Amino acid sequence: MKPRATSFALVVAWIAVLAVAYATLVHVGLIYSIYFKVAPFVMHPDMQTYGHFVHIIAFGFLGVVFSLAYPKRPLLVGCIVLGGAALLELAQTLTPDRHGTLVDALEKIAGGGAGVALVKAIDKLR
Repeated sequence: MKPRATSFALVVAWIAVLAVAYATLVHVGLIYSIYFKVAPFVMHPDMQTYGHFVHIIAFGFLGVVFSLAYPKRPLLVGCIVLGGAALLELAQTLTPDRHGTLVDALEKIAGGGAGVALVKAIDKLR
């Protein structure tokens, strides 16, 4: 990847991790308000199903952008994406209105791993 594109991916990756951390730890009312705005466009899934998809998609995106931002540092990418998923889920247990669960952590880790694997697979095809 070109240096300019890598720099852009670097900025996007760190902004994305801040946004995901904020959404993970903020009052649950924000999450419900986003759900009620998005639900009509995605065939009104129940809240639990919506949560599963959001976990996988958000951390899949983080896996992609961090893999693009740090293409030669897979261990760092793994620590940030997979470790971040576990730490954010643990931090969620410290908030009064949220709860972290093992299932949620595993969904986030799977999404992050899929994002990293996608970028690595595309790199191998080139």
